[in-house]
Amino acid sequence: MQEELEKNVCNVQITVSDDETAAYICVGTPGVDKEYTVESLVALAKDAGVIHGVNTEILKAILVKKAFDKTVKFAQASPAVDGKDGWYEFLFDTKIDTKPKILKDGSVDYSEYGSVPSAVEGEKLVIYHPPVACKDGINVYGGSILAKKGKDLARLKGKGFVIDETNTVYTAKYDGKVTYIAERLVVDKELVVEGDVSYTTGDIEFQNDIHIRGNVFSGVKVISQKGSIIVDGYVEQAFLSAKKDVVLKNGMQGNGKGSIEAGGDVKGKFFEQSQIICKGDVNANAIMNTRIESGQDIIVSGKYGVIVGGSVSAMRYISANIIGNMSEVRTEIKAGVDGDLFAMLAQCERNKEESEKALKTVTDAIEKVQQVMDKSNSPEIKKKRMQLMRSKIECDTKVNEFAKKEQEILEQMGKANLAKVTINKVVNPGTVIVINGVKVLVTEENHHVEYSRRGAGIIVYNIGE
Repeated sequence: MQEELEKNVCNVQITVSDDETAAYICVGTPGVDKEYTVESLVALAKDAGVIHGVNTEILKAILVKKAFDKTVKFAQASPAVDGKDGWYEFLFDTKIDTKPKILKDGSVDYSEYGSVPSAVEGEKLVIYHPPVACKDGINVYGGSILAKKGKDLARLKGKGFVIDETNTVYTAKYDGKVTYIAERLVVDKELVVEGDVSYTTGDIEFQNDIHIRGNVFSGVKVISQKGSIIVDGYVEQAFLSAKKDVVLKNGMQGNGKGSIEAGGDVKGKFFEQSQIICKGDVNANAIMNTRIESGQDIIVSGKYGVIVGGSVSAMRYISANIIGNMSEVRTEIKAGVDGDLFAMLAQCERNKEESEKALKTVTDAIEKVQQVMDKSNSPEIKKKRMQLMRSKIECDTKVNEFAKKEQEILEQMGKANLAKVTINKVVNPGTVIVINGVKVLVTEENHHVEYSRRGAGIIVYNIGE
């Protein structure tokens, strides 16, 4: 709908659109004593307030073609040009799925695990494109049509990169893995060993991630102080220790001497005659004659999904297709905790209270000594104060240690309450199942069952095929 602004002088009508971006003219048929000119029509438009975007060629065409008594658009506003927000162009793939693939038979394929983009020192990672300036428009009345300004984005946060003097080009500060997660650009140093690790290469110790393309042979140590360890090949009688995860894309044949320690998860196709201690989960397709202590879950899947021999312990769940074998090889399965957590918690609370009392005693003594020092600055008083300060530090440390231990016990209690053992196919005789300290010996085959602690005992119930 248009809002009419009428100007009936000499039988000419001018209207302007509601948004003031277009003006229309209707020239009536002139009388015998009147002749229109382009100039007179422009003057009439000006009288109506239309001063911008007037197309005199259109007015001229109306007169030449005698297009009278027709409404024709003769003026057009200059549109506003909105600015464009600044944006980041990432020169690497930011959408990386590091989860291992689950194959049709249920087994886990770790072959693609760890394929995170890498960068070399000085390589361009991100280019920032600044906002494009906006341009205001002009309506047919000569007024402004405001354009939307483009937003300037804040600089990227993170580590391991440098920004050029224009604040637009981000480059890698050193060789490493590059990720953009939770709006943080991070380049982590990574040690990549292209071949095998053996007695000829010696032990490896590195602060961040270690990626071994080959195998890890017997007698060597591989230690990542703050990162993860990924091994593409096999691992023999070696020692692997990582602050985060340990991922073996194949597996470990430890021959009774291979061991893994991890602050996170441990994953691999198989573990045989090995020892594993970790705070996270253990995932595998087969576990044979291995001792495991997991701070979370142990999940064994795949075509076989078997745990046979050895002793495996998880704070929460243990799940496998088959446990034990027909030869009744002793296999120990533990879920939850062995000790009385309530007793441990109570003792921890008592220890913390005693430490807090000792801390208060020392703090009060320091205040008294300080009052004496305000009056007397003798060497004996200074020495006494130093002794008390050392005692205060020791008491503080003990209080913090007991508070941390108390929190750990509470977390263990939460996990232990959920402890259970799930067998998707069969559990064989010779298997010992322990849940939160309560033990049961399997004396006959059980199929598709789950073991759980109830009260003072363990119950077994069918979970279906």
